[in-house]
Amino acid sequence: MKALQYAQNVADLFALPEGYLKVKQLMDSDIASLDEIAEVILLDPVLTSKLLKLANSAIYNLPYQVESVSKALLVLGKTQVYNLVLSIGISSACSKVDTSAIDLERFWEQSINAALIARYLAQCCQLKPNDRYYVAGLLHNIGELVVLHNNAEQANRCQNYSAEERPWQVQQRELGFTYAECGAELLHLWQLPDSIVDPVALQHSHKFVQKNTAQLVLHLSVRLALANQHPEMYSTRQLVDPFVLELLELTQQDIIRAIDFCNTEGLFILSVLNPRISTIY
Repeated sequence: MKALQYAQNVADLFALPEGYLKVKQLMDSDIASLDEIAEVILLDPVLTSKLLKLANSAIYNLPYQVESVSKALLVLGKTQVYNLVLSIGISSACSKVDTSAIDLERFWEQSINAALIARYLAQCCQLKPNDRYYVAGLLHNIGELVVLHNNAEQANRCQNYSAEERPWQVQQRELGFTYAECGAELLHLWQLPDSIVDPVALQHSHKFVQKNTAQLVLHLSVRLALANQHPEMYSTRQLVDPFVLELLELTQQDIIRAIDFCNTEGLFILSVLNPRISTIY
């Protein structure tokens, strides 16, 4: 089967929660007020709780406490709240999958590390809104769950990467496509914006063009997250093309700070998005 067929097979199981769809509908409307959006979010206590925890995290580093959904919308704006709601909705949709055949903790750590690094680097590059880079990082490997539901044995074999054969190379050999391609097909089915889907689809491309900043940031973030997760297997110098740093005008110090940021905040974000993995809640 092709990547699209894999994604189509799980479209019903990987349905986004109804609350997210209602929020999206209101946010896409030109006439919906912030109060109307807040009311819909408040109908879901879990969504509300997680949204406020993330809004008060060091990701935003606000000088004061955000105590209500209305205030979160006012302070962060509709776009950033939409991206937070999206990330929470996706983690909820993914929780329905039987993940016994893969290392679930590795999956979530990799996803969250890439998200945090992408957001930090986007901020360094003064790219706005930098939240979409966070969402693209969070979703960069969602294709693994798609393949897992279609064929657990294949997903299990794709975990057998090494210093000589990187994850996306194993995926290409085992499946004929990468998790990036498969995940992007699912994101298309979810009707997510191209500004999120395209970088996910192209994260392993080596056609580096300065104007494609979203692709460059995600490409770099995925590799830094991988090196950070497997220091015994990969180094940043092995995985990172210096030309990408040059195009983004980033320094080695920026890279070090991005990794430090993800190591500092990763466990907290993990505990909010997937509390069954982390004991920190």
